Amino acid sequence: MDGGLKLVGNAAAPAQGRGTAARTSLEDAFNGYRLFFGRQPASVEEITAATGCTLGEFLGLYLMRKEFLNGVVANLTGTAVLPHIVLAPAPDEALRHWALDRLPLSAAARERLATSRSWRFWLLTILRDDGFRAGLPAGVGDWLAGCGLEGRLAALELAPTRRLIGELSHSGAGTVSGWCANASDFSERIVLELTLGGRFIGAACCDRFVPGLGERIGSGGEHGFSFDIPTAHADLAARGAMLRVCDAQSKAPFGSDLYVKSNLPAALDELGQMLAAIQSVKETLASLERQLPHALRNISPPLSAYGSLKAQGLLACHRPPAGQAIPAAAADVTVNLILWPHPVDGGALAPAPLRRMLASLAAQSHGRWMVTVLDDDDGGDSDGGGLGDEARALLRPLEDAGRLVVAAPAALPRLLAGHPALAAAGGHLLVGRAGILRPDALAAFLGALEPGTAGRAAVAYSDHDVAIAGRGGKAAQLLPVFKPDFDPVMLLAYDYLGPIAMVAADALLKAFAVADGVPPSGMHDLMLRLADCAASGGIRHIASVLYGLEQAVDLRDPAGLPRLLAGEPAAVEAWAGRRGLELRARRAPLVSEDGEAGQTLVEACDIEFPAADLPPVSIIVPTRNSPVLLRNCLDSLLRTRQAYGGPLQILVIDHENEDPDSVGLIAAMRAQRGVDVMPYRGPFNWALMNNLAAAQASGEVLVFLNDDAMAADPRWLARAVATLRLPEVGVVGARLLYGDGSIQHAGVVTSQEQGAVHEAIGVRGDEGGYLGRNLVLRSAAAVTGACLITHRAVFEEVGGFDAGWPVNWNDITYCLAARKAGRRVVYDPAVCLYHHESKTRGYLFGQAAHDVHQNDLNRLRADWSEYLEDPFHNPAFNRIALPFVRMTL
Repeated sequence: MDGGLKLVGNAAAPAQGRGTAARTSLEDAFNGYRLFFGRQPASVEEITAATGCTLGEFLGLYLMRKEFLNGVVANLTGTAVLPHIVLAPAPDEALRHWALDRLPLSAAARERLATSRSWRFWLLTILRDDGFRAGLPAGVGDWLAGCGLEGRLAALELAPTRRLIGELSHSGAGTVSGWCANASDFSERIVLELTLGGRFIGAACCDRFVPGLGERIGSGGEHGFSFDIPTAHADLAARGAMLRVCDAQSKAPFGSDLYVKSNLPAALDELGQMLAAIQSVKETLASLERQLPHALRNISPPLSAYGSLKAQGLLACHRPPAGQAIPAAAADVTVNLILWPHPVDGGALAPAPLRRMLASLAAQSHGRWMVTVLDDDDGGDSDGGGLGDEARALLRPLEDAGRLVVAAPAALPRLLAGHPALAAAGGHLLVGRAGILRPDALAAFLGALEPGTAGRAAVAYSDHDVAIAGRGGKAAQLLPVFKPDFDPVMLLAYDYLGPIAMVAADALLKAFAVADGVPPSGMHDLMLRLADCAASGGIRHIASVLYGLEQAVDLRDPAGLPRLLAGEPAAVEAWAGRRGLELRARRAPLVSEDGEAGQTLVEACDIEFPAADLPPVSIIVPTRNSPVLLRNCLDSLLRTRQAYGGPLQILVIDHENEDPDSVGLIAAMRAQRGVDVMPYRGPFNWALMNNLAAAQASGEVLVFLNDDAMAADPRWLARAVATLRLPEVGVVGARLLYGDGSIQHAGVVTSQEQGAVHEAIGVRGDEGGYLGRNLVLRSAAAVTGACLITHRAVFEEVGGFDAGWPVNWNDITYCLAARKAGRRVVYDPAVCLYHHESKTRGYLFGQAAHDVHQNDLNRLRADWSEYLEDPFHNPAFNRIALPFVRMTL
């Protein structure tokens, strides 16, 4: 046993089972390996270890093995297929009888095992059964509690009812094909039985991969089958007969019966050929449509291919920015590079990076530039007294040519106004870390800044990349830093505008004046000051990689991971102080697993809001005949009400509840727990019923929450209300998790191509994602209505939800309307809830779902085209693939 535990006697006798004191047999050994590991014994030693022992020793042998915890349980709590599926699609009757006869199970568990033949449901039922756990030896039970198995299984939801979905077709040439899956357990492999004219002709296992199916139904897509009618039954096909397909487990028919006839009358031969040709064309078009996302994904490379594609010049992000030519008035202006030293590694003044940057400056297409070095130890002279010897030697040629100024940071405002060369500069390129500038970088920065024009900007920043150098200085990989358009909320997390950005002189002077002339503590502080000073639209993003940085790291050491972006907590707290806000910030490392690219890390500022006066809040929960989900939801909201500290109204929308448990629960919550109830009669219209409830609600803040959502931490609401107080914020969305802890929602990405797509769906809940986006407070194009927090004033200003969208996209159009009204939509990962998505209503599949989606998308484009292009989704990423995963060529 891997646990190394000495087993003691049973803590409680099994509830049933023959011969619990008897020694185990060969039958027990083989069935134990099949049930707990999904395989047969691999050796005589394994069989010997499992025979001739007590029941407690027998169960401990399996439950305490690492193979069970790291293999079976890991797949059981995730989305991977269990190893049992390779052994057999479902447990057989012999194994069922053995399990019911030998395992210590409660009566309830025995009944549940009789309702399903799903491996996943079987294992969950057994492991979560009180009778089973009570029948284990005390040592095994203690070990299981200590290893965390019970906690990993606690959030999983059992699905005893099989719900088969799929499609079925007959080619006319003797082949039956399609797909079939159990929507309650996608890991189960369905077996279908086929009869022709009442005669059994064979069976098919649904385990083939179907392109595009995984995206449609949310699984791996291995649910297809293809069955050729055997020649032995050609007589039936020749005469014509009805083909029936049934579920092998329940014997229930699957799909409609198909008429099969192989010898059509000669008079209809030509027509049959034409119909077959037409059908073939339709199937080819349908296949192309299903394959299109995969084809686009294949030609949309992953981030790990960035380095090789950059070397080949194949990526659009390395081409000159479109529409950003230098204005004629700026062609003769001088660019002043301001080198900002870093307190730890010298930043822009580190000798090796400085040498490479100066070489790239000499190759610039815009040749009018000079350099200003900020040096705290300068003492006011211009000889670079505080610089290192190497840096001083590199800069001396510029000093000899009259292109160098050295000054203390505090003296910069005076120099910008009085130094002849600096005062005449058309733009100042702030350099927090020296990098290699692309030959057209200065020209591109000037083109975005537009100096000398009426439309000039205050700040222009660009994308960049980072060369991760391994031991010996050899570049191991190249990572892109693709940035969103300006987002003042995301800027609180880290300085993503830098470390190189161009700034107008007047904006730079205002940034110093913000703190009464006190120099910024670093680039993050400076960027936050510039954000305070810049007018709307005054900070412009250049969606092109204009420079590259290098980092020497040791990937074997977690402390040596590449830090792509970093924030300064003191700078964030100073920003809040200038705005009269109370918050605390601390540096929080966020690790992202980027597939082949390995681990990357950002050091973001994690923001905490101290307790403050809390406004009245109304939480609105629509529900219909979902008593279990509603009870979990309301129980969590009652705990939230105790923790919130301010007035909190819970308002349930009773949409024609008929289930006795639902009716009783709603009545009890109203009478005993102070929950308000609003009856609603009529067809399902999520937007309309929530609008009606909002009109009756009493809160200044409105929270729209699905009944299949559940808050794990009761402090989520106070955090959401605090985030809603940030400047310009009108809507706050939550980080929503599936029951297994993976992400269901981390904001919504909008586009003309797809309309709206959840970000980071299916990713592990603690995974940072690209640049830590999953765990960083930031703006979003939209958030889901499953948990949407908004000001009542904003809700009334935009007219609430659009009742013309009764089922889908009403939350998206609300967020777009809020943005149109000048409000910001924010995703806050600290507002975290569980969401058992679509437990209250099903999904359409097949052509019907495609038609509904396409019609909705066309309407969304017509109504909201101007706001559909997500400003926070960099154009370097492919719009068809999952957000922030694949690049566009």
